[in-house]
Amino acid sequence: MTPPHRVLAARAISDLRLVMGLAVCLAAFVASPAGATGRDFIDETSIAEGMRKGETGIELGADGRVDIQEQLQGWFAGATEYGITHRWLAETVVKGLSRGRGLEFAGWNLETRYVGVSQEQFPVAVAGALEWEVESSAAKHLLYERVLIPRLIVTRVFSGTLLTTGNAGLAWEIEPLHRTGFAWALGARWPDRRPVALGAEVTREPLERATRVTPQLHFNMGEASIRLGGSFGVHPRPYHFIARIVIERELEL
Repeated sequence: MTPPHRVLAARAISDLRLVMGLAVCLAAFVASPAGATGRDFIDETSIAEGMRKGETGIELGADGRVDIQEQLQGWFAGATEYGITHRWLAETVVKGLSRGRGLEFAGWNLETRYVGVSQEQFPVAVAGALEWEVESSAAKHLLYERVLIPRLIVTRVFSGTLLTTGNAGLAWEIEPLHRTGFAWALGARWPDRRPVALGAEVTREPLERATRVTPQLHFNMGEASIRLGGSFGVHPRPYHFIARIVIERELEL
């Protein structure tokens, strides 16, 4: 690594440590015994589950990403989700990144999810989701990307402890190119709803032509949850490795 790259990497590491430290402090502050709903997987594989009506979730995440040029990037996200009904929720996400030049605006997401069938009614729970993703020129270098992703989510819990889920949808890039691709994801976690659970997921992003495998840990502390994981690229583009921490706190407003 050349000296300029060492300086940029050191600054990215500094930003990453700051946000991860804030995340750990947040988790220590919010932990209290109650039912948590921050149950999606760490690499964004979703489960067919809603929130309580009027419930609000606050989420903070930090990534350390090693790209295909072996440079470290720090990515950060803040999200708010809201239970419109017990079946229908909406989520907004704002993202930032650092490549050693300070924090830059990376983009934002809007998502809505509706649970059509629960496992109490059918052998599997089924939900539909729609996501609108915008990535800035900082995230995509010279490009400003807009992607619409409708998808189907099917989830089942076996024997009350083994959570399994599958996502399938169409990633439709509207700008700067016009292209589509089949996106899918699979996830499993055990033991479900326990204080500590092991999980893994496989996600396919067709526009990036990337497939990631992500082992992870899920800590359930009542109204707060912590997810820790690391993603390895089967086809390592644009990142060889991603380390991630996500803290979520559920509120009743």
